[in-house]
Amino acid sequence: SFTIATVNLRAGQKAMEMSDFEAAYSYFNHGISFLQEGHWQEHYDLSLRLFELAAKIALAIGDLASSMLHSEQVMKEARSFEDALNVMYISTCALAYSSGLPDSIQNSIGVLTNLGIDLQESRSTEACIQETMTLLSTRT
Repeated sequence: SFTIATVNLRAGQKAMEMSDFEAAYSYFNHGISFLQEGHWQEHYDLSLRLFELAAKIALAIGDLASSMLHSEQVMKEARSFEDALNVMYISTCALAYSSGLPDSIQNSIGVLTNLGIDLQESRSTEACIQETMTLLSTRT
């Protein structure tokens, strides 16, 4: 139920802090399994955190299919664009890691457009990739 799902969320977060990603993923999945029907309506914030973190950790441990499944669930149920933004990033990374770079780039362009960032369509994909890599190199 709600309490057990919440405990699993906390345990998963602690496991993440200790870099035990396999355990964290297990906790998040257990937490998800205790959510009851209608959980997105009744316990939205808990559902969002469990699915978002499960997607993130699945990506970290190389389970791209599970990462995409959890991300898709959040994108389907998210109440706002902002609520889905983290999993949009995660699913874009999963696509790129799974040899889906063109799809990943298209998804990224769509997200940037929704954020109000207008990429000049006349620029080549290579120029966009180079600019993105330059911007990312300034981040830690």
